[in-house]
Amino acid sequence: MTGTTATTLRREEVGTIRTMVVCDDRDVMRLGLVEMLQTTKTKWATELTGFTSLPTAWAYLAGSSATSAIAILGGTSAGGELAATGRPTRPATRIVLMLHDSEAAHLAVAAGLPVDGFFLEEDLSVSMLRALLTRLDAREFPMPAPMAEFLLGQVRGFPSPLSVRLSSRGQAVLLLIADGATNKTIADELGISVHGVKHHVASLLKQLNCANRTEAASTAMRRGLVSAEPVRSADVRQALSARE
Repeated sequence: MTGTTATTLRREEVGTIRTMVVCDDRDVMRLGLVEMLQTTKTKWATELTGFTSLPTAWAYLAGSSATSAIAILGGTSAGGELAATGRPTRPATRIVLMLHDSEAAHLAVAAGLPVDGFFLEEDLSVSMLRALLTRLDAREFPMPAPMAEFLLGQVRGFPSPLSVRLSSRGQAVLLLIADGATNKTIADELGISVHGVKHHVASLLKQLNCANRTEAASTAMRRGLVSAEPVRSADVRQALSARE
């Protein structure tokens, strides 16, 4: 699905020729973003247009008379298309990626894309967009807290969530640690000895580069290795039945 939406905003502004594009393959989200940006009535663009594919958006920018541009990307295909196409050849464009969620694996992929900022879909509002554009104009790099924490973890040498490879038993132990279970409770749940549980806990602390169980639980939740929801027996059984 390619092309533009029927919604285009134009207004005269002396001294600048800037265009803004919204690219999202979900019609409702794309049209909603365009409408929200229209209602801000700000100084950031003389033209605002929505697209369903990134190559079409980049071709539009290349043929425009704009001297600069802002691109807000979202949807199911924008990340992959951006990785394949890179930045537009012209004009100079500030790119912001809308993150569908804060799962660690998604953050890791997004962090490798050539963008100038991020925001979470769940945070979307007119006031948030206004603040985001203000920060872009100030040459800042806007990002939500989960992405900032993820990147800080990489700088500090924490393992990427994509590099953590847990055995089925290790995953089950981590689930129960995150749920606050004691070593004895974990041993009873998994049918192993307390000594065996201690061995798994020590291994998990080493893999996650954590000093204690509390830090391990927090780190695992933040990186999407476990859910913050209460652990059910079915979750543990599923972890145990997974192929190692």
